[in-house]
Amino acid sequence: MPESFKGDSFPDDRQYNLWLLLSQTRSAIFRSRQKRMGSYLHPNQALALCTIWIYKGQATPAILARILFLERHSVSELISRMVEKGLVTKTRDEKKKNIVRVDITEKGRKVGRQVIQLDFIKSIFSMLTDEQQEQLQTSLQILLTAAQKEMGSGFTESIQGLKPDNNSKPA
Repeated sequence: MPESFKGDSFPDDRQYNLWLLLSQTRSAIFRSRQKRMGSYLHPNQALALCTIWIYKGQATPAILARILFLERHSVSELISRMVEKGLVTKTRDEKKKNIVRVDITEKGRKVGRQVIQLDFIKSIFSMLTDEQQEQLQTSLQILLTAAQKEMGSGFTESIQGLKPDNNSKPA
């Protein structure tokens, strides 16, 4: 049986404090990016948008569910909201009619370019040395793999290293 928290005072546990710090850091970085963009895009929508762009019209709700670690109905709602905003389109696969393909629109690419903000990302990560960045990448990959194993996820693909379609015209 999993260990659970017992007692009246908040746990002083190193791993739990690291988990809290990771969560807080993610939120702070997204909030800083939001402030810089001047508009809000939910982190799941940002990751979905980048993933859809990377997959060049071949993304499916199932792929998005695996990458974002969301239930299919949540992905369906996410895609619907993105379609309403004009960021993506949904079409039935020509050969396999039971498969839906999701593609990025020109408006989605424009928003994607705002979301990516390489200068912002570089300014945040420049606080770390190259060695620290490599250590962080290795550590996060270890944690991702452990979480996937814990979930029983057979999905080991990562969007890390894939790049958006470079044939896109700048906005």
